[in-house]
Amino acid sequence: MIHLFDMMEKILGTENGEAVIEIPEENFNLLMLKILRDKGRRENKTVRFVAAGPRGKRLINSLENRAEPVEEREEGKEAAKPPRPRGRLRKFVVPVALALGILVVLGAAAFGALYYLPKAEVVLTLSPIPLVKEIPVVVDADAEEIDAATGTVPGTSQVVEESGNKSTPATGTAIVGEKANGTITFTSTVNQTCSQGSKFKENSSGLIFLVDSAFSFTAAPESKDASVTAEKIGANYNLASGKNFTVLSGCSVGGLSIAGTNAAAFTGGTSEEVTIVAAANQSKLLEDLQKELVEKAKETINNQSGADEVVVDAAIKTEVVEKTYSHAVGEQADNVSLTLKIKLTTITYKGSDIQELISQTLSSLIPSGFTLFPGETQIEPLDPVLKGSKLTFQAEVSAQVIPEIDKEKIKSDLAGRNSGSAQDYLGSLGDVTAFELVLWPNLPESLRRVPRNTNRITVTLKTEE
Repeated sequence: MIHLFDMMEKILGTENGEAVIEIPEENFNLLMLKILRDKGRRENKTVRFVAAGPRGKRLINSLENRAEPVEEREEGKEAAKPPRPRGRLRKFVVPVALALGILVVLGAAAFGALYYLPKAEVVLTLSPIPLVKEIPVVVDADAEEIDAATGTVPGTSQVVEESGNKSTPATGTAIVGEKANGTITFTSTVNQTCSQGSKFKENSSGLIFLVDSAFSFTAAPESKDASVTAEKIGANYNLASGKNFTVLSGCSVGGLSIAGTNAAAFTGGTSEEVTIVAAANQSKLLEDLQKELVEKAKETINNQSGADEVVVDAAIKTEVVEKTYSHAVGEQADNVSLTLKIKLTTITYKGSDIQELISQTLSSLIPSGFTLFPGETQIEPLDPVLKGSKLTFQAEVSAQVIPEIDKEKIKSDLAGRNSGSAQDYLGSLGDVTAFELVLWPNLPESLRRVPRNTNRITVTLKTEE
């Protein structure tokens, strides 16, 4: 069948209306001749058979004289045989004709499969020319079309509100507790008054105590009891009895004119280290949650506008609408949480619009016979400024310029070629530095061909890394 399909392709490829088919001596039969003849009739072409030897001549004669009984070709024997009954001949001819019809259908189906099922994938590697340029861009929410002369692309005003909650462990520490208190008996050698909050120091430890209320001496020398409270918290202020105190401030005379002692021990002083909310905890919560809500707002914009919508992060105006912390700075707590609501305002644009603007702007810089390589243009918005209905920035464009390639011509030129011829053709393309050719199905080398149907051929371009 290998020879048969090659011959059928030759019939298809004939341009002058007549196909000359040479009949080999081996692996060929009368059925194949009939298939080729019928193929020529369907294609409105004349098929002329040429025999390569005596067996081929007999096959051709049999096809041309197929109406004669096969037995008549045997010399001298047929004349002696009586004619066969028609009933028996019909029983023989009908199955043979049916078998021939099935084979013809199968042959046509096989040929159709060879035409429509195979596919070829071609990858061409090109050597690019780098192109870097800065272009001023204006994204205008009031614009309706791209204007390359002014560098304007249509934009969309976006206002999105997002809210959320986030918590974090508190990391601040503080010493908390109670102040010790007790009673001091003061003795003054002169008349004087000590105001509330007057300070007295315990002589051996240097700890300071403050009187809870004012008291006076009017008949000196004289002694009076006064309740006092430690200056700071802590158990170290729980002094034993019999301690001596001198005045530091608050008495009208002071100095050596007044002294005191405690008849009973001081009590109530305690202290411990606890966790409190630090200012850094609140600021970090605000920073992290605000960042999350901005990302959420950007997703909302993309979901509403499509994946092609571009959001410039540096051009996002963020306003805090509501901000509530569960605990204030310095407040004792193991965790602190923040409930936040923000409003995001920005102007977005479509990536396809900026690509088109760049293509139009750079067209004058691209040499004849070259074009921008699609999908490889990178755009970095520099120094974006959001003001009113416009977003302006400098677009730093990094692009690749490649030779123009006529993919359809390459497909047409490749169609029907065998593997070797196709590779020779691809290797002859001057602008191509390397190529890959993948043929399906993966047949033996002698049978591998590029499909004649150009719709089954794909050509992909890539650049050198």
